[in-house]
Amino acid sequence: MKLIETPIKSNLDFESMYPNISKFAFEKETAVKVYKLYAYDRTKIIYLDRFDRIELLLANKNRKIRHEDVDTIIHRLLKVGREDVTVNVGYKKQMLAAGVRPKSDYKDIISITYYYK
Repeated sequence: MKLIETPIKSNLDFESMYPNISKFAFEKETAVKVYKLYAYDRTKIIYLDRFDRIELLLANKNRKIRHEDVDTIIHRLLKVGREDVTVNVGYKKQMLAAGVRPKSDYKDIISITYYYK
């Protein structure tokens, strides 16, 4: 499958595109150097570079995200192995427990964090 970067042609910010997800993701800090959008099969990938770490938010509306898909995305975007990142497969449950409902009904949301060395 292909990993495709989705071009952002207008001056949009992350909070207007994903209001509820950004509310939960930016709970403690809001500093973002760069954000990009990717697509891998039917999985949306939000790439956030936060000066000291890179966060990837993977969201899929149709199915649960497979382990192999997560490994492929980590390898292609971050160029590291799974042992170098922190994968939070319970990110959707944490959002729902905090009372944050995503605007769209996602089957699965996963967070991946990579700290710079």
